[in-house]
Amino acid sequence: MKRRLFLVGAAVSVTLLFFPRYSFASWFQWGTEGSYVHQMAHLLFLGAMLFFIYEMRREGLQRSPGFRYLTWACWLLALWNLDAVVGHATEWSLTNPVILGHGLSRRLLMEDFQTWVYYVTKFDHFALLIPAFYLFYRGLKVFAREPGARP
Repeated sequence: MKRRLFLVGAAVSVTLLFFPRYSFASWFQWGTEGSYVHQMAHLLFLGAMLFFIYEMRREGLQRSPGFRYLTWACWLLALWNLDAVVGHATEWSLTNPVILGHGLSRRLLMEDFQTWVYYVTKFDHFALLIPAFYLFYRGLKVFAREPGARP
């Protein structure tokens, strides 16, 4: 069953990659192929992080402190990718400018829920990325200190 699902997924992926249609970019309201590709890259990165988490749990690697750090880093990076997809979709669908004025008289226009979602998803990047990279660094540091690791 897993093999069949893998083959179907691979066939769909190859079809989408080698025989693209212009209509794929028009699924989104934004209409640019660059935004479509950017969103797909975030979703692929999210899938990769979830796959790494799944594999580390399946193999029982979380008993090692290094892999525990890497698992938490993957969770934070997956959450960041999900946050980025929502943030980009919100940003590209904004109709009104979010900053009014020029120079020192500039002010934020917080008129609806969509604008609030845009700002929250932009500001929390640092709350997710910095701890994720720190945990990734700690995991690699644990692996480097293990016996048998080369300097």
